[in-house]
Amino acid sequence: MKIKIEDAKKKWRGMKATRGFHDAMLFLCFVAISLLFWVILSLNDSVTETFDVKVKVDNVPDTVTFINDLPESIHVTVKDRGSNLMRSGMLNNPHVNFNFRDFASSGTFLVKKQELSSALKSAFGNTAQITASSVDSLYSYYTTGKGKRVPVVVVSDITAAPGSIISQLPEPENKSVLIYSNVDIPDTIMRVYTQKIVKRNLSKTEVVEVKLRPIANVKTVPSSIKVTIPVEPLVKKESMVTIRVEGGLRGEDLLLFPAKVKVEYYTPMSLYSSDLVPIELWVDFDDISRVKGDKLPIKTKMLSDYVESVRVMLDSVEYTLVKP
Repeated sequence: MKIKIEDAKKKWRGMKATRGFHDAMLFLCFVAISLLFWVILSLNDSVTETFDVKVKVDNVPDTVTFINDLPESIHVTVKDRGSNLMRSGMLNNPHVNFNFRDFASSGTFLVKKQELSSALKSAFGNTAQITASSVDSLYSYYTTGKGKRVPVVVVSDITAAPGSIISQLPEPENKSVLIYSNVDIPDTIMRVYTQKIVKRNLSKTEVVEVKLRPIANVKTVPSSIKVTIPVEPLVKKESMVTIRVEGGLRGEDLLLFPAKVKVEYYTPMSLYSSDLVPIELWVDFDDISRVKGDKLPIKTKMLSDYVESVRVMLDSVEYTLVKP
């Protein structure tokens, strides 16, 4: 390794001694000097650049809630010498600050066009010209009143992939939110709704962040929430379900053969060990006079939305009428 290093040093000393190396270094030196002069001349030229100017409101009381949010930044196009723009715009992170008490009155925070223009010009220096701005004034309504807490309703259109199921209703992380207004909150606002969540072929639980639907003249805190969409694999299960009898006259009874019927269905894995049966079976006593033969049709009623492919192994049962 030491021999290789010594060989490299010898080659480097030999290359430095050549005329070509000296000519290349001289050329690069002239290029660097030329580039420096070009940068200096460019910085003295008048140029136009666009910046994002941060907006901050100071000394806002804790009791104040803005109904409509002020912009976090303003897109501003500025014309000035290149050196000035580099110093004020690129190196100093331009921003404007406004004292809440100076611009707030009777539920309205307002920075007029002239005041905003003056603040922007100060951010870049007296020689700068503001040629364009994304906003010409700042305003927002605010309130010092307490918010009203209302529940959140999740709006969704969701389907699961084959072999899976949406095992519960989508669950919002925030069960309720606060709403504020600079006017009296209408009594009709009893809840807030999410924007519609549309998902297809989900095979596992998913958490999404969704915005709440805006309400005119109302601020919602928070304005978006996380929603959990619980998805589980389906597993096959069998249960023996007792058939009950509806109708009939007092003192009369039916004996059914069989009295229980096997039912097959697919259920979420978390409910596999549950004793609850998702289906109810019965026969109607009055069907005796409406059907022929010694069998009554079995009627079904689903008790759960979270099962699929329910199959009752019999569609009718034999019966015997019992009288006192």
